[in-house]
Amino acid sequence: MPLKALVMAIWSAMHPMAPSLPDAHEIADAIVIAVSQDAAPPVFGSREEDAAVMAYYALRESWLRKHVVGDGGRSFGVWQENSRTGRADVVTQARAWLVLLHEGARICPANPAAPLSGGCQAAARLAARRVTKALELLELAKRTLAAADASEPLVPARAVTSFPQTGRRAIASTDPVRSRRAAICNQPISLQQPIN
Repeated sequence: MPLKALVMAIWSAMHPMAPSLPDAHEIADAIVIAVSQDAAPPVFGSREEDAAVMAYYALRESWLRKHVVGDGGRSFGVWQENSRTGRADVVTQARAWLVLLHEGARICPANPAAPLSGGCQAAARLAARRVTKALELLELAKRTLAAADASEPLVPARAVTSFPQTGRRAIASTDPVRSRRAAICNQPISLQQPIN
């Protein structure tokens, strides 16, 4: 499965509008380049898993903005890195983040992403939650893309939605377009309310 499609599907699962953000495609391409060209073995077991963790951190750290400044002016770019790498082009940022992830695997083997979140001890729980969530989203993205390829209907767990205005129940999809379409189609239309 193409890495870029997985990255975009992970972002879509995190927030339906994330893949349409202005820098999203460039950041996804940078993740694919950095992970695909990495000479070191994957930190989390596969290139897909490393890409998933990078994608999750990119959205959480910068909301997919390549020139964002944070931490009181001390962190820069997609992954909130130091000024030298954080102000570089997006591919350089991605490669630098991956180097730091490999260093994290060396110094914190039980929790390689912890140094990227604030330290082996100080950010252990935050990093563990982020990695766990990223890997869960990767599995969801794989299932979603496989179902789309097979043209099978998506019926994820916890998919029943109630519409309070009508009392109708519907199966919601993990596909943001289908979910939005279902939400729009199941809303009653009132002549007194403007239609969006």
